[in-house]
Formats: sequence, structure tokens, C-alpha cells
Amino acid sequence: MATNPKPRVAKPPPAAQRAQLPPRPVASIPKRIDPSSPEYKRAARKYTRLMIAMPILLVTSWVLFDRLLLGGEAKTIPKYSTLGNASKEKNKG
Repeated sequence: MATNPKPRVAKPPPAAQRAQLPPRPVASIPKRIDPSSPEYKRAARKYTRLMIAMPILLVTSWVLFDRLLLGGEAKTIPKYSTLGNASKEKNKG
């Protein structure tokens, strides 16, 4: 009669053979930002220009797209002579 052998159970490896985690990198202390430095001022000017220019660029692009491709009508400025004549007529009446 054949006896069933006992299943082998994996033993944990000794502490010396276990995989070691790599050491954690030491976080360096970030440099303080000096707002009076020329590099900071240059970057601040570029950022300010971008924040001012982008809305103007987007609106003018949309208006031109609307007029040229979608067939929207261009806005017209009323002439001052017609407004002046209308006010003169009101005063006469």
C-alpha cells in the first residue's frame, strides 16, 4: 500500500536572504523663492503678459471665426452726424 507523502510547506527564508527594500531617498529641502530676484521678476512679467493676452486673443479669434467662416455680420459704429441730427430734431419739435 502506497502512502501519500505529506505536502511540502514552503518555509520563509532566513532574514539574511530576504529581499531588502532599497533605502528611501532623502527629500531635499526646497529652495526659498526670492521675489526680488531678476529670474523671478522675469517669470512674473511673462506670466502677467500671458494672463492679459490670452482672453484678448481668444475673443478676437472667436469674433473673426464667427464673421469669416460662420457668416456673422460685422458690427458697425453709428455715425455721430446721424445722432447729432436726431438731437437737433428733438430740440426743434
